[in-house]
Amino acid sequence: MVFAPFVLLLALPSGCAAQRVAPADLVIRDATVLDTRTGRSIPHRTVVIRAGRIAAVMATVPFGGGAETPPATRVIEARGRLLTPGLVDVHGHSADVLADTVNETGNTEARRLSMAPDSIAAYRRRYSDAYLPYGVTTVRDAGSDDRQLALLEAWMVPAPWAPDFYASGGALVSPDSTRITPYAGHRVVADSADAVRTVRAYHAAGFKHVKLYWRLRAPEFSAALREAQALGMTPFAHIDNKVFSIREALGLGLKHFEHAFTLAVEAATVDELVAADRLMLAMLGSPPPLGAYYLYAMEVLVGLGPHDSRMRQLIADLKRGGATVTPTLHAFAGPLGLAPVKTRQAGGVDPVAAWPAAARAQAHAGYANLAGYVYQLYAAGVPLSLGTDTSEPGRAALSEILLLHRAGLPMADALRVATLDSARAIGLAEQIGTIEPGKRAHLVLFDANPLEQPEAVLGPKMVIKDGIVYNGANDPAR
Repeated sequence: MVFAPFVLLLALPSGCAAQRVAPADLVIRDATVLDTRTGRSIPHRTVVIRAGRIAAVMATVPFGGGAETPPATRVIEARGRLLTPGLVDVHGHSADVLADTVNETGNTEARRLSMAPDSIAAYRRRYSDAYLPYGVTTVRDAGSDDRQLALLEAWMVPAPWAPDFYASGGALVSPDSTRITPYAGHRVVADSADAVRTVRAYHAAGFKHVKLYWRLRAPEFSAALREAQALGMTPFAHIDNKVFSIREALGLGLKHFEHAFTLAVEAATVDELVAADRLMLAMLGSPPPLGAYYLYAMEVLVGLGPHDSRMRQLIADLKRGGATVTPTLHAFAGPLGLAPVKTRQAGGVDPVAAWPAAARAQAHAGYANLAGYVYQLYAAGVPLSLGTDTSEPGRAALSEILLLHRAGLPMADALRVATLDSARAIGLAEQIGTIEPGKRAHLVLFDANPLEQPEAVLGPKMVIKDGIVYNGANDPAR
């Protein structure tokens, strides 16, 4: 269904008084609405909400000036404040949010959680607290423990006090001859047949998404991708370390790629990757300390420089293939001290605190190149999505918006990435991502306008989920 923007669906018969219309659940009066399709700010709009959906978006009429705002159970006087769709995180990990269930070595194992109904509800309240106060109303999980299927299935039932949750199951990986302990959010598939069975099982559980991880070898990768496509699921992938190729995946029809830094790994030669690893070890010592990977990844980008022809060609290939990229800038900017918002690190340890100044300077130079390539993706017309990949995802989501802006995106476009473009990436653009009649009433009303003061995205805001104003106590079980 296609909805025409800003069309009034609520029409009064000629001569009928406004008070005879059944009251709306919520009216937001006289807001400045961000049209995420065009980037335009539309002032003096009144949004009418019924049964969790937007019933109408109309021009605000002055009091006593004619056909006034329909009666409503609650009216919010926006007084010109900016109203945007709710934010969408396409790359979150539930295990990271449930921080006390993850060990201190950096998320390599999660303790077994209770799958009793009251425990599942309690975990969801904690999850909601990590997202909704910051304006994130929809989340796609990017890999969770298969032992928690009962939790994933329960969380997929929408609730006005929690973000909408879309599970993907465990991130698929092949057996690892190096005996690396799989992360709890990984699902090891023995071979191609097992990969197909796993995808089918996730589909049968109601999952609409499946994640393919870089440790998935070519036969299993291809089998899982084709099965997900045949079932109408949305496959997405973190492709890295030359185990599989982004271009091969494009050739197989994969559309959604996680982490912009992986493009640099794809473009670089094996010798260049080895050189980056040696530089990292020379600066940090051997064996490398916790967090050394942040320097290694940035060394790869330093080696490529800001205008590598192979990167330009890869970006062109992604554009031609109709692909999207989730940059996850904050996942690097946060640990490197470059983010506008500080978030908790895995295990509560700052992995770069003990680095020498020269290592920090190299990492910062690499991050500048990473941000530059994200801007080149944007300029080339490759759609971007918002992904957090951290243990404080709501804070990271706001940081990601500002980091995209600092990379060169106009603030309206950074907000479009966080709303409409992310909704498109997970197949929900007909439900969320714009403020139009018929859409879910997932909304954020900012106290100060981020389009005028970008840092205001971090400031106070009112969050509306399914037409209900979130206040931290909506959950009846609290």
